Amino acid sequence: MTAAELDRLLREITPREQFYIDNPGAPSPRYRNMERRNIHGREVLCFQLSALAMDEIHIRKDSRFTDVPYYMHSNININYIYSGHCDYVIDGTPITLRRGDVCIFDLDVVRRKLYLGPDDIVINLNMTNEFFSNSFFRKAGEQSVFSDFALRVLSAGSSVHDHYLIFRTGDNSSVNALFQELLIEYFSEAPFRKQMMQGYFQLIFLHLLRLHQQDAENNLVQIASVHSKNVLDILYYIELHHTDCTLAGLAEEFGYHPKYITSLLKKITGSSFKELQTRERMKAAARQLLQTSDSIQEIAHKVGMTNMTAFYRAFQKHFGVLPNQYRHTSNP
Repeated sequence: MTAAELDRLLREITPREQFYIDNPGAPSPRYRNMERRNIHGREVLCFQLSALAMDEIHIRKDSRFTDVPYYMHSNININYIYSGHCDYVIDGTPITLRRGDVCIFDLDVVRRKLYLGPDDIVINLNMTNEFFSNSFFRKAGEQSVFSDFALRVLSAGSSVHDHYLIFRTGDNSSVNALFQELLIEYFSEAPFRKQMMQGYFQLIFLHLLRLHQQDAENNLVQIASVHSKNVLDILYYIELHHTDCTLAGLAEEFGYHPKYITSLLKKITGSSFKELQTRERMKAAARQLLQTSDSIQEIAHKVGMTNMTAFYRAFQKHFGVLPNQYRHTSNP
């Protein structure tokens, strides 16, 4: 399949879309027997894809010429805007995604999708949590405090599953090209399809994380609640100021009581302020061990730790080896 053939396939009027054209405003017949839940006084459709029982990933184009009432998925769900735009209402907040934007929804995100016009092509990627974990969590390598947070809130270990991540990629040619190759691979059904798709997913996610690292202000928006947005800002601050940041200073910087920040971090990330700060210090120390000839004591002081016993203990806990062993085994 070529890129032109893929484009023609995605723009074809499907039988379901023809139904909506012929019956303006009519709900999908599929909704009649679908499970519903009452969430905060609102009736919510529960989408459960039986196709995922046979295959780990299912990709389709969302139907145009209709809207979708409030719904949620039982699996990790990614929306990629191939063409045009898409308007959502998520937790009462209107969100518009445009061409090239990517949104990763956690399991329990309640949203509504508004009417899609002829040029509004939304690619809906559904996958098992295991596929998502294998593609992203275990392949991301060393993570920033942000990516660690992003992966954690979307993981099965989180107690909160109402998060979503919006990547504003715009006309980023690398991300769009990777999605194009992913879609061609999926619809072509060639040998080693699953392995190829997993590889494309890994590259896509790493590109999205790179975009955030390069320009956190404009390329990535993380919205799940006011709390989650605050946590993102707090984590980014810890990452930048891990050498001398204190809980009291953090509370003053963001205008919260220290106990509130402690509770917020624990609830969303599963880690305390001290654990997050130590994690950043250990990653910084590891980089310096490999990139400089500074003594271990000098490195410990540079990352903000003067107690060498505590430094050695924390480093071994984080990496499984002592600092001098890490330096020699990683730099043979």
